[in-house]
Amino acid sequence: MKLELETIPVWDGVASKSECYVCDLMAEAQKDALSFYLGNSVMNPGTRVKVNESGFCTKHWQLLTAANKPQGIALMTDTYLGMTRTKFEKSINSLLGTKNPRQAKKAIQSLKEDMQKREKGCLVCSAMQQRLDRYLFTTCYLWGEDSAFRSALQEGKGFCLHHFQLLLETAPAVLSGSLLAQFVHDLTQTEVLNLDRIANDVHWMTQKYKSENMDKPWNGCEDAHKRGVDKMTGRHRVIDPV
Repeated sequence: MKLELETIPVWDGVASKSECYVCDLMAEAQKDALSFYLGNSVMNPGTRVKVNESGFCTKHWQLLTAANKPQGIALMTDTYLGMTRTKFEKSINSLLGTKNPRQAKKAIQSLKEDMQKREKGCLVCSAMQQRLDRYLFTTCYLWGEDSAFRSALQEGKGFCLHHFQLLLETAPAVLSGSLLAQFVHDLTQTEVLNLDRIANDVHWMTQKYKSENMDKPWNGCEDAHKRGVDKMTGRHRVIDPV
């Protein structure tokens, strides 16, 4: 599948010297997707049909409801609940009609399967995933086509481990031969150097709390614990099944 390039945001990301510019871009992708469903789009019948069918994951339902846009959320919830009741009608009737343990277990299993289907997918996660695919593809593409980008990426702070892995998985679809091997080597080298940098920062942070080091400088390590967690886990991951 041919993906549209996102050269400007990816270049901006590299220039930002972020610990993981893909995390930053995904934060913007999430913000944009949430804004779409908090705006006038909810008045569009086509949008409501999509919401009725797919809905949102727990995280994004909560973020939407926390945005203080009650009318739009009420409209979406109204029809979503109606569709949910329709999809669950058979299972609910089976639960109500249970007369023995075997029927009870069968009815419970049926509801479980309906719940799994209903909770699978999220419109915000899907929009984020589409953006993520383009950002990963573009990063690999620019590395192969632009020596300036290659140098900037190598001199950057790497990525969170989650997006580091996804970039490596994306690379074979974009690069081939010696370019692929070089990309894997260079990206890994940059990642390891920056993991070591953060590990050293976190270690110094632990030492800074000792009495003998209280008067010594922080050396920029005041937030090392946050950067360490972000590096390990990623701040904005698409985790809902799409």
